[in-house]
Amino acid sequence: MAGLLEAAKDCLASQAPEEALRLAKEAIAEARATGDARRAVEAVCIASSAHCVLGRAVEAEQVVQKELDNCRASGQKDGEARLLWALAGLKLALSDAKEALRLAREGEALVKAGVRDWKLQVQLLIAQANAHLAGNIPGTGLSRKDAPAEEAAIHCAGQALALSRSRGDEEGQGEALHVICLVYLVNGLEKASKVAADAGEKAFASLQSSNEAAALLHKLGNKEAEATALLFGIAPARLAAGNYLEALGAVTRARAIFLDLGHRRGRLASLNFLAMCHLPSRNTLAILDAVEEELTRLRAEGDVSGQLAALTTLADAYIETKMYGDALSAARRSLQLLKDVDLTETEVRQLLCTSQLEELLGSHDAALRSAQTALKLSIGLDRSLAVEARRAVSSLQARLNRPEQAPNRRETLDALSELGRMARKRDGAGFKAVMSRLEELSGYTEKDIKDAVAAEDDPDRDGLVEFLRKQRTPDAVAISGGRSSVLLKGLDYCLLYLTFRVTGLQYGPRFRRCRGYGVHGRDEEQPHAVSFLKLLSSEQEWCKRQEYQPPMLDSMQHSMQAFHQVLEEQPA
Repeated sequence: MAGLLEAAKDCLASQAPEEALRLAKEAIAEARATGDARRAVEAVCIASSAHCVLGRAVEAEQVVQKELDNCRASGQKDGEARLLWALAGLKLALSDAKEALRLAREGEALVKAGVRDWKLQVQLLIAQANAHLAGNIPGTGLSRKDAPAEEAAIHCAGQALALSRSRGDEEGQGEALHVICLVYLVNGLEKASKVAADAGEKAFASLQSSNEAAALLHKLGNKEAEATALLFGIAPARLAAGNYLEALGAVTRARAIFLDLGHRRGRLASLNFLAMCHLPSRNTLAILDAVEEELTRLRAEGDVSGQLAALTTLADAYIETKMYGDALSAARRSLQLLKDVDLTETEVRQLLCTSQLEELLGSHDAALRSAQTALKLSIGLDRSLAVEARRAVSSLQARLNRPEQAPNRRETLDALSELGRMARKRDGAGFKAVMSRLEELSGYTEKDIKDAVAAEDDPDRDGLVEFLRKQRTPDAVAISGGRSSVLLKGLDYCLLYLTFRVTGLQYGPRFRRCRGYGVHGRDEEQPHAVSFLKLLSSEQEWCKRQEYQPPMLDSMQHSMQAFHQVLEEQPA
């Protein structure tokens, strides 16, 4: 009996499913003849696996279900639990993740009630984790019952990992780690790390735990999971410690494994981490070389989505190093790719990104054309995307002194009229609500704000100045408690210079350079400010003449005035 079962397992491992099925059937007949129910269940599970390998999942399900009914009728709880695990795996193979999850939970309940088979419990927990991921099914996390699918999956896998470790079961640990690695590969570092933290799982929480996971996976020969542990565990830990060369080494090893496996998702993730390793030294040339190498592979594979992801990595690296012209070139290469495929939503997002870069480089007409194209394509897509495109076009039309052509102009004028009413009523809450609406709409100019708010016949000019000054400081700012900041932009920028105008200080366009300011502070440190001044011309000219530009010097004083006003309005 034992010989037949071992021989059947060996045949499965050596890719001989027909022979494995023949031997399993012999073992089933022999077990039933001798009344060995446990061996019969084990042989049925092997036969089921052989059927699956041969592409006969339905036949496998029938075999398992028949034996499961027999176990339930005879009260064999251990056999029932094992067959529930096998049936859960079959349901996953048949894309019925919800039923697979139910079966795996039922099996685990039997184990907890008295079957006492910790190896089977590990397998049932892993089956639950896979079902959560495959079906995107929410479930129980560490501290809540409505956890997202990824958190529920990591929670189940973490339980399996802890149980395997307590018993010294390396294979069980490897399977549990593989599930955790899948979550990182599919969701990326930021989201997966948060999910793992919420689930209380610390497999990749430190350099030591990541090293241990990678070493175990290497020992077990699980290349995909090993590379994932290198990439999402060891590399981030090295980066956080400032050890960029060691991080690059881990990324390079992971990338080589993923290349050898032909693992598309892993290759693209490696590209992102490689960029992160080179950015501290501003080595954009190394990033460019890696991206171009990957693009060559992706073109050969006809993978347009992969090419877009690689170009996004390149553009992000250029933006991070303030090489905006090169970032724009990468963005335009992406747009060229999108002309030949039906990825309209991606094209709209890329056009909006291109528009932002063009605006940043001073090409306002080109930025407007890109935004207008995005607006046309956004019709019928996600509403938030259409709103973003309308706002971009409206903002650029206003910047080009053509606010009347902004697509949001009618709604903007209504909001401006309401803003004026709130100012005359000195209604701070209403004023801020309308300001938020205007920020979403865009399509207004400084003159629009002045005409709406600073009525010449206002009898209480001092009261208006005080009211406007208070509106420039969002309620969320609290210098005295924790880290805090306020960024002046849009309407706030208009209100800053409107306050000066109402008090008799009228600055022309060349002297209105203070386009944003940030105020930061902690309880244990002095508050400090960072200002954003719009250059008069090119950065090169600014560097040459920075000591002799009165508008820039005046604008520094404007930012200090705004900073002091923020401080004055904080509670003592």
